[in-house]
Amino acid sequence: MIVKELIQMLESYPSDLRVVVSGYEGGFDDVTPERISVVKIQLDVGTEPWEGQHEKPDLLRKGTPRTGDIVDALVFHRASN
Repeated sequence: MIVKELIQMLESYPSDLRVVVSGYEGGFDDVTPERISVVKIQLDVGTEPWEGQHEKPDLLRKGTPRTGDIVDALVFHRASN
């Protein structure tokens, strides 16, 4: 998803609807401006079911294929890391 697609999707919801992300093991955290940032990610390198599909390039495990493109991404961070 790109920002333009996110904006289009969000426009279909009420403007006063709360925005949250799932918590670490349960519950929900509010999305706030200080929890949104742009980071570099490497695409399509997650190999285990518990990993995300993408990863920060400097966190890749030894032996992980480095074939995915590295791009900037808008990240919504949880409060309960």
